[in-house]
Amino acid sequence: MGIADQITTLKASLGGGVSPAMATPLIPGSHTVRIEGVPGIVDFLIGKGVKGLFVGGTTGEGTQLDDDQRRILHEAAASAAAGRIPVLLHVGAQRTEAAVELARHAAGLRPAAIVAMTPTFYGMSDTALARYFTAIAAAAPEIPLFLYDIPQFAVNGISPTLLATLARDIPSLAGLKSSRVDIQIVRQLIDALPPEKILLAGNESAALGSLALGADGLISGLSTAIPEPFVAMTRAFAAGNIEEAREWQRTINRLLGVLTGVRVGGIKAILNQRGIEVGPPVPTLDAVDDLLWPRAAGILGVAA
Repeated sequence: MGIADQITTLKASLGGGVSPAMATPLIPGSHTVRIEGVPGIVDFLIGKGVKGLFVGGTTGEGTQLDDDQRRILHEAAASAAAGRIPVLLHVGAQRTEAAVELARHAAGLRPAAIVAMTPTFYGMSDTALARYFTAIAAAAPEIPLFLYDIPQFAVNGISPTLLATLARDIPSLAGLKSSRVDIQIVRQLIDALPPEKILLAGNESAALGSLALGADGLISGLSTAIPEPFVAMTRAFAAGNIEEAREWQRTINRLLGVLTGVRVGGIKAILNQRGIEVGPPVPTLDAVDDLLWPRAAGILGVAA
């Protein structure tokens, strides 16, 4: 299947749904992937009706792992989900050569797509960012590529102008995953992207608004631990049941408050409390001991 056909198929597969930013099972007190924990979370999420899996991103602590552990994670997730659901593997890195090597390795696993976040900390021009993304695309030309736009953490973002340029110049560009909090910029990014491409929104508190503006689907960190309301909201929106979708958005916003500002630690705590053993976050991030799942279950109206 050619790259354009792959992107068309991926748009149909991911559209109208949520692809969780999968939490990474880790050995406690380490930056080491617990490989045997990966099938459990993959099965859990597929069983809840998600459309795809985003592996090794922000919620997946990919930027906190050494490259060898990222490759191990990619292999485990691709194997666990093979033939069942599209897998998107994050290969972005601080150094272009590291991202290129991760992209080459990921290409051998034949994921549905690779994803690359911008380098962080140092501000970069659109010209420099274009060189970075072009090198990644050249390392895996037969695999669809998503750009990852999260400037509130990375400093560097994907401007609408850069997005339009790369969509023109990179044949494998599938689209964009944007986690911007400014919905007006999300609108501009949607408008800049050719209609055959894909935009996946990551701002959970305005997820429904992004869908209404034309985003194809969602990538969400919270949905790796509590996928139910995201699946329900995207299904309701796709079916034209707007008031139901609004109610689910209100539920999601209440659930975001359960994390109490400790996002990755809270998400992993909920998963562990739901019986999905992912361990704590990497030692540099705060773990959470509070019983968060009973609170979340109360908001959802289900048994904890």
